[in-house]
Amino acid sequence: MEVAGRTMIFKNDKGYSTTISNKKQDGSYDKMYIAVQLPKGVELENKTKIEITKGFLSFYQNKDGLAKIKVVVQEYIPIGGITENTEFFGNDLPF
Repeated sequence: MEVAGRTMIFKNDKGYSTTISNKKQDGSYDKMYIAVQLPKGVELENKTKIEITKGFLSFYQNKDGLAKIKVVVQEYIPIGGITENTEFFGNDLPF
C-alpha cells in the first residue's frame, strides 16, 4: 500500500516513528505509534515535520515474533524549511 502525505517524525533511542490517532466519543484521543524507516543515511531531529512523497506500508517482527506495521519512506520533503541534514531523492523538486 502506498503512503503519501504530511506527518511528524519522532526520534528516540529505538529509531523513528509517527502516530495515528482515533477520536473517541468523549473527545479524547487514542494514539498508536508506527515505526518509520527512512532512506539510508538520512537522520532527522525529533518532531521533524515532513511530507512523504513516496513511501509504502510494510511490517517487521518484534522480539516476541508479533508482526508490527512500519512506514517505509523512500522520498520526502521537509516542511518548514530545508536543513543541513536534508537530502532529496529524485530530480523533480516542486520549487
